[in-house]
Amino acid sequence: MPVRRARQVGCHVFVAGGLARALRRAEERCCDAVQIFPSNPRGWAVPACDPAEEAAWRDAIARRRMVSFVHAPYLVNLASRDPAVHERSTANLEFALSRAARLGAEGVVVHVGSAGDDDRAVALRRAAHTILRLLDRVDGTDVLVEMTAASGNLLAGTVEQVAELVAACERHPRVRVCVDTCHLFAAGVDLTRPAGRTALRAELRELGPERVAVVHVNDSRDALGSRRDRHARIGTGTIGTDALGIVVRMPELRHTPLLLETPGDAREQRNDVARLRALAGPAARR
Repeated sequence: MPVRRARQVGCHVFVAGGLARALRRAEERCCDAVQIFPSNPRGWAVPACDPAEEAAWRDAIARRRMVSFVHAPYLVNLASRDPAVHERSTANLEFALSRAARLGAEGVVVHVGSAGDDDRAVALRRAAHTILRLLDRVDGTDVLVEMTAASGNLLAGTVEQVAELVAACERHPRVRVCVDTCHLFAAGVDLTRPAGRTALRAELRELGPERVAVVHVNDSRDALGSRRDRHARIGTGTIGTDALGIVVRMPELRHTPLLLETPGDAREQRNDVARLRALAGPAARR
């Protein structure tokens, strides 16, 4: 019978000062899962990369048996019909995927964007075509579509919409999913009540739990259905510790690494990682 092992738990860390410093930040927080930005998260510019630095990161991650993820910049909008925005988004995500592959990351978490005033079905096809084209170009890592909570004509604001995008991508095995608890709550999924969690479990089973590659475990500063993406530390927001613990132990999610994207200094984040690890318990039997 397979052995139960501990869940991989960690947080997002900044790369200011280089990858070696980012790794130290992860170690200070007792992470065995880590997420970084490949470039400026709020800009289009990409950095010059040092192959030796990237190889050292990849080797160090492997030696420590950590799992790593890359989060694409927020400006990326694969659904945009504006040629300039779409071209920049495509180039930026291709850079993120290429860097993630060199770093040995499991995948690139990406907000695929909004259709704006364009027809949603057209925008969905545009985004799916772009994702498939990029997967053909870049091997070695996955696209992880994150469901987002902001208002607007989003392509991936709910589990159902993410499932539509996966279908539009011909259920490509390298198109996977990132679940964010704050985003779900802000989008109206009541994680604090059994009915809301039951509905979420049904949607995840419909999507296919194996598609879920990682869970962002964030409390919410705002109320249910607020459409506001403002993260809070576990237990300090409107979702609460008990509900988050139940969510991360759902059978449909118990195979996934867990990442915090919450505010706080090194000590606070280390404490939050420890709290989340205690909530999560061991991984599911494989």
